[in-house]
This record gives sequence, structure tokens and C-alpha cells, in this order.
Amino acid sequence: MSSCALCSKKTHIRTWSRHQKGSSGASEWPLRAQIVKKLQKPNLHKYQGNMYCTKCLRMVKPKWTPKAIEVKTIATPAPASV
Repeated sequence: MSSCALCSKKTHIRTWSRHQKGSSGASEWPLRAQIVKKLQKPNLHKYQGNMYCTKCLRMVKPKWTPKAIEVKTIATPAPASV
């Protein structure tokens, strides 16, 4: 199981229930909404050999800077000496 190198964020279990009536079989509440346990995984990315979540990746990674634009100098003709 991988986790974030800075904040140690990792997969955890959360309970999830539907907002609609569901059938949970023949029990005392036949129209009760079902409650399901789901895994919630962090959005991890690999950067320089470490795994970071997206929030920590913004802190670690340098801000984007545009590449230096090469300025091409145009050769001006020398004035004609007369």
C-alpha cells in the first residue's frame, strides 16, 4: 500500500449510502438505503522517485516558468560608403 511521502495520506475505508430506496432483502426495514463500505484512494503521482498526493505535489514541484524565448537578431546591412 503506497502513501504520500509528505503527509502520509493513504487508502482508507469510508461508509457510503445510497440516497434512494433500496431493497436489502426480507428484513424489518425492507426499503432501507443500503450502506456499503468503499475504499477511498488518494491521487498519488510519482515525482523524482517519491509518491506525492496532488496537494503536496504542488508544494514540492517548482512553479511553471516559460522557456526562454530565443531572440533572433536580424543582420542589418552596413551603410554603403560612397
